[in-house]
Amino acid sequence: MEQVKARFRASLESALPGQEINLERPKSADMGDFAFPCFRAAKALGRNPAQLAQELAFSLAHQEGTEFAAVGPYLNLKLHPEVRARLLLEALLGATPYGSAPVHGETVLVEYSSPNIAKLFTIGHLRSTMIGHTLAQVNRFLGCQVRRLNHLGDWGTQFGTLLAAYKRWAETENPKLDQDFDWADESPERRRTQLFRLFQLYVRFHSEEEAQPEMRDEARSWFKRLESGDAEARRLWTWFREVSLAEFQRIYDRLGVGFDAMDGEAFYEDKMATAVQRLRDSNLLEEGDGGAFIVRLEDVGIQTPSLMLKADGTTIYATRDLAAALYRQATYAFDRCIYVVGSDQVLHFQQLFAVLGKLDPWFQVQGRMLHTPFGMVKLPEGKMSTRKGNVVFLEDVLDEAVTRVLAIIEEKNPELPEKAAVAEMLGMGAVVFFDALNDRVKPITFTWDRIIALDGDTGPYVQYAHARILSVLRKAGGTWVQMARPTQALSHALAAVPYRKESLPASLAGLEDPAAQALLFELAGLPDAIRTVQRENMATALARQLLSIARAFSAFYTNCPILWAENSPEVREARLALCVATARALRQGLFLMGIQAPEEM
Repeated sequence: MEQVKARFRASLESALPGQEINLERPKSADMGDFAFPCFRAAKALGRNPAQLAQELAFSLAHQEGTEFAAVGPYLNLKLHPEVRARLLLEALLGATPYGSAPVHGETVLVEYSSPNIAKLFTIGHLRSTMIGHTLAQVNRFLGCQVRRLNHLGDWGTQFGTLLAAYKRWAETENPKLDQDFDWADESPERRRTQLFRLFQLYVRFHSEEEAQPEMRDEARSWFKRLESGDAEARRLWTWFREVSLAEFQRIYDRLGVGFDAMDGEAFYEDKMATAVQRLRDSNLLEEGDGGAFIVRLEDVGIQTPSLMLKADGTTIYATRDLAAALYRQATYAFDRCIYVVGSDQVLHFQQLFAVLGKLDPWFQVQGRMLHTPFGMVKLPEGKMSTRKGNVVFLEDVLDEAVTRVLAIIEEKNPELPEKAAVAEMLGMGAVVFFDALNDRVKPITFTWDRIIALDGDTGPYVQYAHARILSVLRKAGGTWVQMARPTQALSHALAAVPYRKESLPASLAGLEDPAAQALLFELAGLPDAIRTVQRENMATALARQLLSIARAFSAFYTNCPILWAENSPEVREARLALCVATARALRQGLFLMGIQAPEEM
């Protein structure tokens, strides 16, 4: 298809020299495979767009198996049904993953998830984790050298708060809490309990400090002790971190997410002084009101200065992010660095990128530093707040989704093999797909029925389409199921689902039907959807395209009997080949989003 698109573009460039050629996808296969909107070219040439489209349709040289049609102000290129079928099946049944690009030299860093230690994952953590995972997978799929970074929140004044809370209450009300954890006991419930206790201490401190403001000085004092290397502060902080990492890893394993580096803010502790000194050497750091040190940014249009050091000499997250960016520049010499962080940090990243640009023009290259903001998950009563304790824990959501799916399986298909594993796939698929389908920038209001919906435009609907195809292929017998299965076990270490190259049927009779052509048209849209994920840094386009493919397969399944006894062998083979191609496309798309594709439901 890309070759056809390239030839169409070349023909237009020859017919319209000097004009910008942007091709679009029509709304349906009936209209064509590629469309050229004539508005801009017609305006530049002083022509009527519809008339220009008609003239181009008449004058362009036709390639075998294609035709041009003017539809109002659009020039559409339409493939003949057999040509469309052959081109797409060749691509989908080949060994090269459909829509992928060869490895090239661009290095992309993706920083995502980045939870704070000593806290349980909330539903809000899902957004950064899974958006970032999809961006990492898609960029690797499209040939980039990707480094997946988890910038853990393991340093800062909040740990002064937790240390103060721990020393105030845990040692008297629950002595030796930090030694109550048995590292030989790998029970997830035990780790979760420990983190929940720390979460309660954090919430309690913030609740009581409103009436006792002096407690804030206590928290600041403990953080200063932590930064100064105080033995007791370091001992407790180390325990907070280790128990958190053990629990985080369990959740990441469940989500199928992995990282190349999990260097938290503390990793840059010994690098912050160098970063601050670079600011001083560049005459960028100056003392502001109250004795704090800042970098002024009015000259680049940012009125709020960037705070780098507090008056007491302690650092803040801006200092650590500055040190991290400079370290990554020296270590990776990256082409793009994508920060998947909530929209409440927009100003912070504007300031950070501006400070980096003042230090080194290398950071000013367009697209080098990218903040990918996302809307926060809110409760019906308002914003979630860890400080106030009004949060929804992620694992509770995942468990509830799996429980609901398992109940449906028990009712509708109690003999299904490995019911628990299938319920896990579908429950996870429901939660992750819901997040991907929503526009990244918009906030989400949490309700149980919305987050873990199993009907309608959902992950389970797409997963069911894949399972239905595999059921058809099992009934067909032979090697059809093996053709639709990857050649190796899938893991987050991969970006592309590997398949064997398969030969096309000699005849593609049976795919001329409009339902088959509509399915082929939606399959043709998958590579564009994947590239849109890379361009827009959100998974929505991919989620929507997978839904379109699943719907189109349902119509194909209904209108084009696949295993009908009266089918000729040629029709049966062609339709089964399209089933295999569709299963591969669905599995690849779901995999890029971190969702598994069950073979039975």
